[in-house]
Amino acid sequence: RAPPERARSPTTPGEPPGPRRTHVVCTIGPVSRSVETLLELMEAGMGIVRMNFSHGTHEYHAGTIANARQAINKFGMPVAIALDTKGPEIRTGLLDGFEANPRVEVSLEKGAKITLTTDESLKEKGTADLLYMDYKSLPKTVAKGNLIYIDDGLISLEVESADAEKGTVDCVVVNSGKLGSKKGVNLPLINVDLPAISEQDHKDILFGCEQKVDMIFASFIRKRKDIQDIREVLGEANKHIQIIAKIENHEGMQNFDEILDEADGIMVARGDLGIEIPTEKVFVAQKMMIAKCNVVGKPVICATQMLES
Repeated sequence: RAPPERARSPTTPGEPPGPRRTHVVCTIGPVSRSVETLLELMEAGMGIVRMNFSHGTHEYHAGTIANARQAINKFGMPVAIALDTKGPEIRTGLLDGFEANPRVEVSLEKGAKITLTTDESLKEKGTADLLYMDYKSLPKTVAKGNLIYIDDGLISLEVESADAEKGTVDCVVVNSGKLGSKKGVNLPLINVDLPAISEQDHKDILFGCEQKVDMIFASFIRKRKDIQDIREVLGEANKHIQIIAKIENHEGMQNFDEILDEADGIMVARGDLGIEIPTEKVFVAQKMMIAKCNVVGKPVICATQMLES
């Protein structure tokens, strides 16, 4: 059999772009969603249009998809459209004074004590001593000595004790930092019982089906059943939509083989993995996942913090 044609530069004047063996995924935002800019990105090598559903309305994303389809028609070669789900997450509440000043911050000093609570009556009254978190099972999930990372690990807390009955967790601040409202929370090396698909994810996936997207980038996949739950939402009519499982924490790493077996492809989410597992082990995990995907012939995407080492 003749070898495949060598890929030609898509920018060579007078020549159509040749087949590509490696594709670039581009996250499309307000400055890049016009038909003209999307076409330029495709000519420069974009193979997948990614829309981040952590931000924007369905109306906004529908406009981006319409523009992408126009650009694809002009480009003349297949380019996929992917919906990236927000996924399950844990966040802090609002700080006291947020209504008057949305940028209000509190200083957490190393060695200081802070109590985390799941009491919803306190979700808009956060201080340097008392902070609401929206994960109801937090006091049952953590134990003495566990670490809790806030705001992508900029602030670390060490658990001293937890009271499931009161819904509180007493911690000590490991490193000083300033904390704002509604910051993301990571529980490294702790298995959480959050659902794979939030109510918002469910709506977003159904919207994606209506818009005929090609792929779902499924956030925070931790086990085989998470993929199965998404397939159930897609239904028989949309079974052709590919599910790319984003591996973002240690539980996903532990269950990687069963996730790989169930999913259509894998995304190595380096940024989140770097919070969940020691940074120096990220490249080892990355190489392992890419190698296993290559063995079974499934696509793998390596994402975020690509120029950091």
